[in-house]
Amino acid sequence: MVPELAVHQRGLVDRKILFADSEVEARYILPFVDRRWKIPFAVLDLREGRPLVFDGPFRLDRFRFRTVSRTDELRPIESVSPDELRELAHFDPWWVFRRSTGVQRPWVEAVFATNIARPWRLFGRAVNVSDLAFSSRLDRLEEIWARGPMLRSLKLRMGEVDLFALRSGSKGETARPRRNPSKAL
Repeated sequence: MVPELAVHQRGLVDRKILFADSEVEARYILPFVDRRWKIPFAVLDLREGRPLVFDGPFRLDRFRFRTVSRTDELRPIESVSPDELRELAHFDPWWVFRRSTGVQRPWVEAVFATNIARPWRLFGRAVNVSDLAFSSRLDRLEEIWARGPMLRSLKLRMGEVDLFALRSGSKGETARPRRNPSKAL
């Protein structure tokens, strides 16, 4: 069986998405992840207009994504309530929503709280998320790639780290591994 190609968060920049009715250029595609490491939706920061929510599914096709969905199925980002955001996490090292115009401030603050692009502690060492690896269909998170000073790169899978302890709104909690710590070092 051929292994599935991973899609990396840092590679979800300046991508074309071919919808059933037209092609859209997205500056950034930001998948949001739940506690089961599934992706309920992605936010598309488009070249023109406000960011929009896309519920999927995607299919990677060379350098762009394809979907059977239509562009009129995209919805405003405010359609996701702050209560729903409390149950999600995302990785945005560029802090895209800082420059989003026309987006309600309470919603932006709720999104900032879900961002895992901040330093955290693992085994007493400062660590940063360097990338996320998703399935090729962008329907689940496969690995969190992290690194820190004097620490080799880590690839953490579900069950090895508490994803929600990494969020900006978690008030400096330590992300505790859930399995054998020697595997992570």
